[in-house]
Amino acid sequence: MRVIYISSGNLPSRLANSIQVAKMSQALARHAPAFELVTLGDAASLAAGREFDFREWYGLNHHFRITRLPLLIRASYPFPREHRLRQFPLLATLYAKARKYEVVYTRSTEAARWAARLGCTVLLESHEALDAGYLRRLARRRVLLVTISERLREAYAAAGFPRQRVLVEHDGVDLESFLPAQSKAEARRLLAAPEEGPVVGYIGHLYDFKGIPLMYELAARLPHCRFLLVGGWDEDIRRVAAVCSQRRLDNICVAGHVPLARLAPYFFACDVLLLPNSGRHAWSETTSPLKLFEYMASGRPIVASSLPNIASVLEHGRNALLAAPDDPASFAAQTQRLLSDPPLADHVAAAAKDDVQHYTWDNRAARILAAAAARLRCPHLSAHISCSDAHALRAKQPASP
Repeated sequence: MRVIYISSGNLPSRLANSIQVAKMSQALARHAPAFELVTLGDAASLAAGREFDFREWYGLNHHFRITRLPLLIRASYPFPREHRLRQFPLLATLYAKARKYEVVYTRSTEAARWAARLGCTVLLESHEALDAGYLRRLARRRVLLVTISERLREAYAAAGFPRQRVLVEHDGVDLESFLPAQSKAEARRLLAAPEEGPVVGYIGHLYDFKGIPLMYELAARLPHCRFLLVGGWDEDIRRVAAVCSQRRLDNICVAGHVPLARLAPYFFACDVLLLPNSGRHAWSETTSPLKLFEYMASGRPIVASSLPNIASVLEHGRNALLAAPDDPASFAAQTQRLLSDPPLADHVAAAAKDDVQHYTWDNRAARILAAAAARLRCPHLSAHISCSDAHALRAKQPASP
């Protein structure tokens, strides 16, 4: 089985979707004997023999082939937020065809369109709405759609794509990134942070729709807590730091971007981790945040917005506490509840850590390949799907109508 992942040509980047591409590529490489990830590169780096350290940037621990097509003259890495090269999907697809890859995995709708037209088996991962005409054209080809919510699956089916060829799989986590586990005290010493007092953490991008405005209100309501914000683009880091200064929120620490390979201590240093996604955004009901599964793997208790897709993973009182989206009072009450009830905090954290074993990138890749083999009737996939992979798929997915 020869599998190629055609990225959107934006790796390396701070974008969360580029992290998902890198981690899924690592997982697919463990299941496919011949695997390659293709992204964008530049001629100057190729001529000089300069390689970007994808392993360090994305916290990768399994070697696999990464090819950077030198379509730019000169570039600096990581790529900026809005970086795109319009010609990349077609040229990357032609590269895949020339290399005789049987299966194309991609999040690029253009790459999927070209690969399908060239006769490849296509696994298109999509986390947003797709044009009905585009979906109907894909439906005539050997294509499996992978998405992250039942609502998106129903939208694709309503637009004319066969429902049985839409697979719902939440995002995942690399458990090795959290080994060895650290105590709060060890992590705080490593970060040169004060060891006393409660720390409430948020790790991810600093967009408003991720709930950052709520964090300001929460810090004002819980002045005895220190709030740790980790991540973000440079302009967002400056904006959030300026708001904290203007509002005199001295109990918020804006740590900025930290490479994935060095991120684990920030999780471990926290008493509570927050997932305050807003309910007012177009993606609110379909989001499957990467940090949700990282939070679960860290063994720290979680307070999260009670949004539909998040609530399909987290159950209030069992593996997390859920709060009303965009409601600082609700988040403050649930955060304080965990801080004042250590047995409850330990209980929900342990349950989440147990539940997240299902949501590893490796398990996700196995289920997707098994679904493609079964639903697309692909002999070149079927030959490499183990019984345990098929069992994992049946355990997760309801029978298709």
